[in-house]
Amino acid sequence: MISIVIPVLNEEAQIKQTLDFTTQLSGNFEIIVVDGGSTDGTKSVVKSFSNILLVNSQKGRAHQMNTGAKQAKGEILLFLHADTRLPENAIETIEKKMSQNNVVGGSFSLCFDSPHHLLRFYAKLSKINHSLFTYGDHAIFIKKYFFEQISGYKEISIMEDVEIQSRLRKRGKFIKLSETVLTSARRFKENGTTKQLVLDVLILVLYHLGVSPKNLKKWYPDNKPKTEA
Repeated sequence: MISIVIPVLNEEAQIKQTLDFTTQLSGNFEIIVVDGGSTDGTKSVVKSFSNILLVNSQKGRAHQMNTGAKQAKGEILLFLHADTRLPENAIETIEKKMSQNNVVGGSFSLCFDSPHHLLRFYAKLSKINHSLFTYGDHAIFIKKYFFEQISGYKEISIMEDVEIQSRLRKRGKFIKLSETVLTSARRFKENGTTKQLVLDVLILVLYHLGVSPKNLKKWYPDNKPKTEA
């Protein structure tokens, strides 16, 4: 079984569409939505799906994903953003690739719901199998055994998706699938595509230079209902 863990915080506008699509996938999977204290109608939307487990958690995407993982029954954990759609063959593809003993985890490549040329270039870079080009909105999946072995996500305010790869990739093979997830370009539209891309690169560089996630978080726009702390 694959356990799909979706951390949410005030995602009423996005989560229904995501769940409508995800519940229609074929294969053996469960869906766990972890709410970080939504004040809109997010939880009501989730509760309208009888086959989905809703878990309450304190705010913070890393903490929410760890909380969801503890509830998971599957041998594989798939972490999905609330505004991201998996490909139709997602479950079958993951099962096939993760059947290899030396594979500990992986992610999909990325596609945006926007034709902007910079985002198309960004999407092409997402096909590179390296932690510099692999992030949470690519739908990272991990064998639960290894996730527990490395104690899950480090509960930091930002860059938890990059940090966990530094530990996971040492345990075995991390794969990058050619299949793409479709994710929303809303943060680029709201903050300006060029400005947001420059900021993303700057934050990544500063993180690798040793600036703490807590300080980096102060730079990151928080003007939309996403799942960051």
